[in-house]
Amino acid sequence: MAEGDHHHAQGGHIGGQIEHTLLSLQSSAEMREGIRLVLLGAAVVAVAFGYVHLLENKGYGLKPGTPAPPFKLPALAGGEVELGALKGRLRVVNFWATWCAPCVEEMPSLERLHRALAGEGLVVLGISVDEDETALRRFVSEHGVTFPVLRDPGGRVAAGLYHATGYPETFVIDREGILQAQYVGPAEWSTPGAIDHFRGLLKPAAAN
Repeated sequence: MAEGDHHHAQGGHIGGQIEHTLLSLQSSAEMREGIRLVLLGAAVVAVAFGYVHLLENKGYGLKPGTPAPPFKLPALAGGEVELGALKGRLRVVNFWATWCAPCVEEMPSLERLHRALAGEGLVVLGISVDEDETALRRFVSEHGVTFPVLRDPGGRVAAGLYHATGYPETFVIDREGILQAQYVGPAEWSTPGAIDHFRGLLKPAAAN
């Protein structure tokens, strides 16, 4: 074989190797990109599933129109209070804590709501998740809270049954024990509009 032909054949062989290598690299890159897309898709599905799971296990998992989870808790004033025993009355169940600034901020308006409508069939239940009973008693005394305060140290009922997303969180339960509304965060409960709203919820039973 002539030297030129030899170099030509050798160059063709090397060129073929380079082309093969480039194709292999391209194939590997495509494979890596495919794997990346698969992993990305799996991650998106996992995040979406986790988000739905989170919603179902937080307050958003409790749907208006469904029965409110029953509970029985010790009252700060003594004895126990059972939610089911209050059937026939409109209930405002507020999960809170003395160390929660927004809870402290809304407490006076809850007290005013209680004083305004307790005689018409409204029950305000303040369920404290405080571990420190002494601090809780001091707070109730200093702030003149007169509606029933129940103890749920650590938030067993708040988190386990009502899937509270944080504090304060409030659930309105009708006379039949059906969840009517959920409020996440502090609210002004004693405005004329709020009083009229709750009075409206009380009217059907009053007509009976």
